[in-house]
Amino acid sequence: MLDSLHEGATLSIAFIESPTPGHVGTADDVAVCVVRCIEGTARLGMVFQHPRTTAGLRLSSIEWYGRQADQLDTVHSGKVTLTGVGAETLCRRDVLSSVLHGYPVVSQDRL
Repeated sequence: MLDSLHEGATLSIAFIESPTPGHVGTADDVAVCVVRCIEGTARLGMVFQHPRTTAGLRLSSIEWYGRQADQLDTVHSGKVTLTGVGAETLCRRDVLSSVLHGYPVVSQDRL
């Protein structure tokens, strides 16, 4: 089994959608986006750094080809729900990098 606690991921936002009924939280702290995973594997529960603030956004759902998934691998696109303060300020083409305990995850090939 992979050690997902130390694995990083980077997501690029292609589109922003309105939150759908049934999501927990207010519209201000939920963003439903179509993203492309450009590095690593994004997993449910991972926290991503907001590009313009210090806020963290939790990956709370992944839809891949119309099905719920636990992860999104490199080069794949999917619809994700991100929750956290400032989610409403995300924009198309923003790049989100995963964080580990408040610090950006540095992939091993960048060391």
